[in-house]
Amino acid sequence: MLTTSAKGRAFDYNRVVGGRAFRGIVYATKGTGNDFFVVLRDTYGSDVVKLTIGPDIDDEEIVISFREVLEENFNGSWPSCAVFNGTHLLVTDELRNIISIFTPEGDLVKTMGGPGNGEIQFDRPSGITLDSDNNVYIADTLNHRIQKFSPDLEFTQSWGKFGDAHGLLNAPWGICTDNDNFIYVSDHKNHRVQKFDSDGVFIMSIGEFGSSASNLDHPSDVSVDQSGDIYVADWVNNRVQIYDTTGIHIAGLTGSAVELSKWQKQYVAASPDVHKARRRVSSLEPETLFALPTCVSFDDSNSRLLAVDSQRWRIQIFDKITNYSDPQFNI
Repeated sequence: MLTTSAKGRAFDYNRVVGGRAFRGIVYATKGTGNDFFVVLRDTYGSDVVKLTIGPDIDDEEIVISFREVLEENFNGSWPSCAVFNGTHLLVTDELRNIISIFTPEGDLVKTMGGPGNGEIQFDRPSGITLDSDNNVYIADTLNHRIQKFSPDLEFTQSWGKFGDAHGLLNAPWGICTDNDNFIYVSDHKNHRVQKFDSDGVFIMSIGEFGSSASNLDHPSDVSVDQSGDIYVADWVNNRVQIYDTTGIHIAGLTGSAVELSKWQKQYVAASPDVHKARRRVSSLEPETLFALPTCVSFDDSNSRLLAVDSQRWRIQIFDKITNYSDPQFNI
């Protein structure tokens, strides 16, 4: 399905971006303008890649590889998520239990943190986000908590502990804020998204375990657009779930990648054996679908959703159309 419509809005498939250059992609976050940063983690070499993704088909271009700036910055690294604060890119590192701070050109400025469960210590940190004042929130995954820092990265507070009651967490992964500075956490092993205020007070829970229309199974990330719609990377269910601002389920996306990305087309065209092998399969339908999506990132400036399709090394992009009505035909 190329266009999914529900309750006055539609999510219209735009295109796919990615290919072999995105091997190990797990996350994408917006920079300035049409700039994006993608996080790659792979046994052959982790990286952060800066690219541009314009509004038109095939106008994406890779700008720089941080690893190529200085390979040593990624030795022993297992980056997870990133956020751009307007000056620097902050990248969480699950293996080294640190946050790396880079310039947009890929130069490492400093790192913070280390292993542990104290202040400014982490156990496999993953999601990271900012509020409107540039305060930083980090999902400290195996410490089952959220740590909050000032814009200068001074520790402010933390909340959460292991459990499944409201306000408790079990391996929180993705995290985001909305326009009112509420915090949304993909509570990965509790199969839900929890909403908190900026001080960590529980507001509401979204979703429950399962595979039916409104359920979640190990959600990996969450994003909220400027109108309040909530997007969840429903990891094990291989889909993106969409809820309204009250947590009511709106729609689900299972993937619509009917064509290869620009870079993947180039790869297939350059390899006759790959081209022949692809034409011999019984169906190309599996190529259209999500396989373990790890990130949802809503680009408000262009009203589009970027969903990281991790096992297929790509990003599927959907334009959000508001005030949408289905066409009526007289037959």
